[in-house]
Amino acid sequence: MGLILLFILGALTAAAVFLFGLIHDARFPSRATMGWALGRGFPPDPEAMGLQSTNEIWGRNQSAWRVRGGAPDGVITVIIHGWRRSRIDSLRRLHPWWNVSAEVWLIDLDGHGESPAGPTTLGAADVPAITSFVHDVLASDANQVDRPKRVLFVGHSLGASITLRVAARLPPTSIAGIVAFAPYESLQEPLQNRLKAQALPHFPFAKLAEICLHMFCGNESSTTAALRSLHSTGVPVLLIAAQSDPVVSLKHVQRMANSAGVTVTIDASAGHDDLGTKIDIAPESTTSQAAQSFLKSLRVAIE
Repeated sequence: MGLILLFILGALTAAAVFLFGLIHDARFPSRATMGWALGRGFPPDPEAMGLQSTNEIWGRNQSAWRVRGGAPDGVITVIIHGWRRSRIDSLRRLHPWWNVSAEVWLIDLDGHGESPAGPTTLGAADVPAITSFVHDVLASDANQVDRPKRVLFVGHSLGASITLRVAARLPPTSIAGIVAFAPYESLQEPLQNRLKAQALPHFPFAKLAEICLHMFCGNESSTTAALRSLHSTGVPVLLIAAQSDPVVSLKHVQRMANSAGVTVTIDASAGHDDLGTKIDIAPESTTSQAAQSFLKSLRVAIE
């Protein structure tokens, strides 16, 4: 009996340590900074891509780039990265949205990139902060031009979920459109899939980690409800998911889309991390054609 109790105690201790590790890793992710980009052959800043930009501060002293766009009378584009990524990774998703933008904001979320603020709240605090930031950007822009510009949101993974929830808080007339790459409804989806990909136990740890993260970070609002609301008010949404995504499954995105009445564009060649980074490289792909169609309707709307 003593050995059994000792075994149970050891198992519970190991489980607790494993769970603590999941929660800590989620709240304090490794940062994608300049060294991360150079090590992978990615451009570390807009200047490396031949673009004009300024370093800015937004929210709670978080870092951002304000990039001059390719269309002086275009939209204001805000690109939001995923978990464990940064504004540097957002550079890979800059085109083709840059072509219709007067300016592009690439921001670092709490606890990511070069933002000193942290730990990350995984969207819970980011949503109201970005909503306030966009209100300020639109108000500032309205004072400088004859007619106020609208915002085009582009988000990947965590950033896509945040993007949809932010947009649902804004007046539909202030939104030009939303491009969402692999958004998810709850933290359990990426948590359990990342564990599966590493051949680690996911049940019940993914759900327990999600519950604990909500206790620390706060509850996120429903991404599906936001998508449904945006679609019902006529906001253009381009929803893209990868055929073989190990982090946010196609079935998960399709369930969200079906509930909201939105069509999903399926990318057959990308995985999770590179989803949305090859639109200009493969013009004949389904994703590129969907993006060009979306951009064409966007140009008509802003002219």
